[in-house]
Amino acid sequence: FDSENVGWSLLWRGKFLDAESSWDDRFTPLAPPLGDSVVTLRSGPAVALLKNMEQSWPKDGLQMRGYRLANDGTPTLLYSHGTTKITDTLTPRGKGLRRRMEFTGTKGNLWVRLATAKVFLNDKPGVWSTDSKLSIIAPTAQFRRIGEMSELIVPVKFDGVGKATIESEWHWQ
Repeated sequence: FDSENVGWSLLWRGKFLDAESSWDDRFTPLAPPLGDSVVTLRSGPAVALLKNMEQSWPKDGLQMRGYRLANDGTPTLLYSHGTTKITDTLTPRGKGLRRRMEFTGTKGNLWVRLATAKVFLNDKPGVWSTDSKLSIIAPTAQFRRIGEMSELIVPVKFDGVGKATIESEWHWQ
């Protein structure tokens, strides 16, 4: 997770990482993942306010508020977009990862960017595959083309009490 840009930045499967080399020196490069099938996600905020579908994805708009750990050590990232509070949890599930985002607020026109790729293939309803051999299961997702890149985005739809939940899964093929 990139707390500066407020969004997930790398996905991989297998072993986590060995950060010991970064403990002794402030200017050591980031520790690489020990797993395989590393997928680099597009830099930028995970959630954005879009006035229309032709608008480029903003470079800011989210405020990092920290994180909390579940009893099993799973982190939930906390951030906000204006008055809307967001929790973002990524957990291992089967051959991939499950992402659950919860929103509290009533801000309209909020969208979540799940992934970017040159091309998204859609063989089954709600299932998208990319050129990085990653399948994304997101029933309410839609893709849009901005320049030479496609984005898989999901609208945040609040209920009558100002809450919304988005769930998606990432699976390696």
